[in-house]
Amino acid sequence: MSRLLAAAVLVVSACTAPATVSTSTSPGSTQPLPRPVTTTVPALDVEIQDCTSPPVTFSPLCEIFELLETWYVDTPVDPGLLADVAVRGLDDFTTIETEQPPRTLFCAIPHSEFVDLCHVLAAKVEDSGIPVGPAIEAAMSHMVDVGLDPFTYYLPPEQAGSVRVNGIVGGVGVVLDARDAAESKCTQITEVCELEIVVVLEDNPGFEAGLAVGDTITSVEGEPVAGKGFTEVVSMIAGDESGSVDITVSREGTGFDFTIERRELVIPTVEVGHPQGDVGYLKIPDFELDIPQLVSDGLEDLLAEQPGTLVIDLRDNPGGFVDSFLEVADEFIDGGVVMVSDSSTEYLEYEANPGGAATTERLVVLVNQGTASAAEILAGALRDRREAVIVGTDTFGKDAVQIPFTLRNGGEFYVAVARWTTPNGDSAGNGGLTPDREVDWPSGTSVEEIVELALEAAS
Repeated sequence: MSRLLAAAVLVVSACTAPATVSTSTSPGSTQPLPRPVTTTVPALDVEIQDCTSPPVTFSPLCEIFELLETWYVDTPVDPGLLADVAVRGLDDFTTIETEQPPRTLFCAIPHSEFVDLCHVLAAKVEDSGIPVGPAIEAAMSHMVDVGLDPFTYYLPPEQAGSVRVNGIVGGVGVVLDARDAAESKCTQITEVCELEIVVVLEDNPGFEAGLAVGDTITSVEGEPVAGKGFTEVVSMIAGDESGSVDITVSREGTGFDFTIERRELVIPTVEVGHPQGDVGYLKIPDFELDIPQLVSDGLEDLLAEQPGTLVIDLRDNPGGFVDSFLEVADEFIDGGVVMVSDSSTEYLEYEANPGGAATTERLVVLVNQGTASAAEILAGALRDRREAVIVGTDTFGKDAVQIPFTLRNGGEFYVAVARWTTPNGDSAGNGGLTPDREVDWPSGTSVEEIVELALEAAS
């Protein structure tokens, strides 16, 4: 795939606005809904509509369903399954807030399979006076959290922006993961699928409070996390990135309570050095938009010393933007395929531009469980195309390409639109990339010691 086409794909992810997302039912994509259909649940009339012109409370449900039909990697979606999960979320919803029930409940649904959602909602509204908006929000969030893959998620308006593109939890500065015994990622937290901290960013609130990699979160604000959706818990921790949050973790079988004062995050930057002889060291902290220029500047300094070996440190790099990865890959790979993505509608090959600054040096790449997404892609591409030796532990295991959409209610919906592989066809799904040489990095080790361990393992 040419870089021009790659850029066009990425523009979609960065610039899609609500005005470009139709809330009408896609022609031919769902079963037609009769309109209007009126039923009665005791004294509360229910008028069931399609999504042509939904009430504001139902608009996000309509938008999300159409985005799934249009973009989701695992299309076609199963409307019956999603509707059942949404009903379960509505059944579990409780609140102390009440409102006067409407005389007629106008219920807009994207598919006829969701009819039961309207009836259950009507019964709960009449029985307990629950507010319609929060109830549908709960049903929709549960549908996304439990009914879809772990990399497709919804953030309500008050939490929009609290989870970064690279998965960092805003206000706290950690990256979380949940897997079962088979190393499959979980959308719901359970006793056999715990919520684990896999990255703690230094000089940020979580680090300063004492959170550590390997801690499992058991409760947030006094509420057990078991039974909750992954994204729901992440949103609880991030909040609006202000104030404090109480978190209880389990560490080696012992419980610890932390109160974390949220604040704006301090994001690490690129680090370079010459830890020994003819060895250059380059640490890439993420793949935000400023990283390619910082890497280019760092390589200029490193290559002035003509190192024979470059150690590229991708530990605890949570990833970021694909176009940033591509620009960084240009520096090390002299043209050719660096990544392949496969969706329900197209197969794409992404290529590096020739003429990079560091295309001949020996490469050693450092990874750990916190190496995710674009960082995994770079590690795999360097192994396939440059015979780089990967040293460390299994990586995070994110094989999804996402597109973020802003909904009309101000919420955000991240959709997994494709899955990527390395040029040789390796995937990070279900357990991450496996290193060539296994090294369990000790905490508190200096860069010089880390490089020495890596070179010894790679020799």
